[in-house]
Amino acid sequence: MARLLRRFVFFGLLALVALAPLPYGSNLPWAWSLLSLWVGILVVLDAIACLISPPEGERRFYARIKIPMILFFIVVAWIVVQATPGLVPAIAHPIWAEASAQLGIPLAPRVTIAPDLTWDALMVLLAYAGVFWLSARYGRRRENASLMLKFFVLVSTAYAVYGLVVYFGGWETVLWYHKTAYRGDLTSTFINRNSYATYAAIGLVASLVYLVKILARDFRDGGTSRQIARKMLDGTLVSAWLPLVGVLTTGTALMLTHSRAGFVSGMIGVFVALLGLRFARILPVRFGNGLIAGAVLLAVGGFAISGGGLEKRFGYLEGDQQTRLHLYDAVSAAGTQALSTGYGYGTFEPGFRPFKDLPLSGLTWSLAHNSYLEFYFGAGLYGLVIIMCAFVCIFFGLVKGAFLKAHDTAYLITAVSALTIVGLHALTDFSIQMPAMGAALVFVAGLGYARIIVDTKGRSRP
Repeated sequence: MARLLRRFVFFGLLALVALAPLPYGSNLPWAWSLLSLWVGILVVLDAIACLISPPEGERRFYARIKIPMILFFIVVAWIVVQATPGLVPAIAHPIWAEASAQLGIPLAPRVTIAPDLTWDALMVLLAYAGVFWLSARYGRRRENASLMLKFFVLVSTAYAVYGLVVYFGGWETVLWYHKTAYRGDLTSTFINRNSYATYAAIGLVASLVYLVKILARDFRDGGTSRQIARKMLDGTLVSAWLPLVGVLTTGTALMLTHSRAGFVSGMIGVFVALLGLRFARILPVRFGNGLIAGAVLLAVGGFAISGGGLEKRFGYLEGDQQTRLHLYDAVSAAGTQALSTGYGYGTFEPGFRPFKDLPLSGLTWSLAHNSYLEFYFGAGLYGLVIIMCAFVCIFFGLVKGAFLKAHDTAYLITAVSALTIVGLHALTDFSIQMPAMGAALVFVAGLGYARIIVDTKGRSRP
């Protein structure tokens, strides 16, 4: 029974990763609600399977994940406090007292200014945590880990192929709806080009690392460059068709999004991956150095041949940068008025509305275009610091594992590169706030984290 439940949960997790980008990146209320429900059911079923028959290595798993888990749930507890009526009246937002006076009826005070938005945002945040949890648990088995990486490469390649077909076909559509924004840009099934650019960049890194992982078998056998090349042509490249197609399609799709921040962060992620492969000695020194140099040339060449769209976007940088910097200053200043409490997680649009000045007027600004600042605005300074500590624990655990482990480093390098891409892009955009994009990130990061918790034979240790 427990084994059957675990198989259901595992394939349910893969299905979620495959389908989440389909309904516009799951950036619709019904889509992110369904995604969250799906994750919740899988987590409950996994818990039932553990009660029936605990898997090997549970103590070690909890020991390695407990610090980021505790930090995360401190933030979750604070968000619940924000949204719960009358829990801590002393720190409630004054808007509730003002509304009570205007309406002439008593309203229960809350920290958040929009409880429904806070509960919705918390639901998605918990879904991210659930995907990470399941990915870290099921990625401990080497067979699962190999399938998970290969499956993500397949899924990201499929969405890139779809995007390229639509783009070169000249259809300005997302699925069967005509685009109302980002016409002339490749967005695949996402509405926003920046969000898809981040997704494509993670797919590019996963495809690249998976490709090198396959080719590394020929490198380990040694020989001259000509002998290694001959072995690849004789058979290895045939088995590596999927990641090879993945590199070509996701890389092309990334350029054609014309997202400047997505392109730059994606290229940095590729360099991080190549450096990791080089210093982990998955690649021989000469091939590693050659690939890094080649990646630099391809990045420059790709920028040159990707058409005028990306160059035009960079040309707009100065004016747009001034607007963004003014927005960041305004968000920071507004945040200082609720420094400890925040305005409520997920309430940026209504919370920031009173703080818009003339240079920012005329636009909705439903998002802060900086995920760190937006989290700070909603959850307060302490909430941001604590959640960042959780991510730092995960990130440095992965980096440390990539340098110290003699096996499975490909999964860790993929996770480090993906976190680097999203962490950099989050400075200027909001890709991680798109549910399908966030789910993809934590899936890859959880898979990497799972490989820290296994011994040299690939088995979890108690």
